[in-house]
Amino acid sequence: MATHILADGLTLEAVPANGKSFTLEELQGFVGGYIERLVLPTGQILFLDEEGKLKGKAINPFATFITRGIVADEDMVVGDVILCTPEEAGEDG
Repeated sequence: MATHILADGLTLEAVPANGKSFTLEELQGFVGGYIERLVLPTGQILFLDEEGKLKGKAINPFATFITRGIVADEDMVVGDVILCTPEEAGEDG
């Protein structure tokens, strides 16, 4: 099950509308903008707003923590993100 990680620290379970994989529109809705994709060492995929910093979105401490080693140490993730499996991201093959 996917996890919607809000910048304020709240986490919510998320399920694709079709029960299998999220649409582009669903992913954009979770992050509030155009998506950027990061693959974590666990194989999970994190989607974030690619323009979040330009929009002045708040730092997302948990998302920043789980992306250490993927993004530069001095960088941070901002705004709401969604963490999902490759299948939920529509990348099952």
